[in-house]
Amino acid sequence: MKKIVGAVTTLLLVLSMLVGCSQSESTSASSTTIKIGSQSTSEQLIIANMLKLLIEENTKLKPEIVSGLSSTPVVFKAMNNNDIQISAVRYVGTDLTSSLQIKEPPKNPEEALKTVQKGMQEKYDQTWFPSYGFENTYVFTVRQDVADKLKLEKISDVKPYAKDMKLGTDNGWLERTLDGYPSFSKNYGIEFGQKSPMDIGLVYKAVSNKDVDIVLAYSTDARLKEYKLKTLEDEKHFFPPYQASPVVRNDMLKSHPELKDVINKVAGKIDTATMTALNYQADVEKKDPEEIAKSFLKEKGLLKK
Repeated sequence: MKKIVGAVTTLLLVLSMLVGCSQSESTSASSTTIKIGSQSTSEQLIIANMLKLLIEENTKLKPEIVSGLSSTPVVFKAMNNNDIQISAVRYVGTDLTSSLQIKEPPKNPEEALKTVQKGMQEKYDQTWFPSYGFENTYVFTVRQDVADKLKLEKISDVKPYAKDMKLGTDNGWLERTLDGYPSFSKNYGIEFGQKSPMDIGLVYKAVSNKDVDIVLAYSTDARLKEYKLKTLEDEKHFFPPYQASPVVRNDMLKSHPELKDVINKVAGKIDTATMTALNYQADVEKKDPEEIAKSFLKEKGLLKK
């Protein structure tokens, strides 16, 4: 009888150890997952896929892309809540004015970058990496025929016609106080007759179809060329520098220091012309962001597989 009891006890102990081992392996596996947050623009999805591919090839981590994050505040909240550990693309000017609430951000690009890096490190325990090499600033654009008719070259040229114009822009910019519409209107003395909030990806077709008269777009978006839109000069330098960089939680970098070198592989590798060309492949040629990312990395010798 004692032998039977002993055998049963031994069996239960072995099973317990196996279950414990299995749970431990499961916990270990889940702890290696790293989530990369991305907004819905082609630019962000392309770069998020670059980071995913590089992390997969150079580390034992399991990267996942969390896409469809609607705005910088949403991405920022997800980072702070540890729902994501990497922001694929963050723009200096946006975080200076929204996340850090700096009322008068530096106009000099290098100073602006250092300011946001210091602020995110000290205030939120996050590392703002060096720029990818391009800046994606806001630009006011109109159809070329409208620019020719009204002789529009710079933003202030719009002022005499603004009350009769319909503005198309993303909702986030309309609500931002420091670098959004309220501050812009005061700075330039311009108040548009109507304002139509929409997804940023829809503004190009909207102005081309004459649904709106003027739109706030992104400077690296290839659809500016596709729809033959005229970019107006921001002669008052209202918009701060908008260099693009990845941002990573410090606790993740501490646990996996190898991430720093991997992410820095793309630092300074993507200039504005290159990013615009990559966006063109996605938005106009309708190529898959992952395939665009993979081709770029292989072309640069940053990806082997």
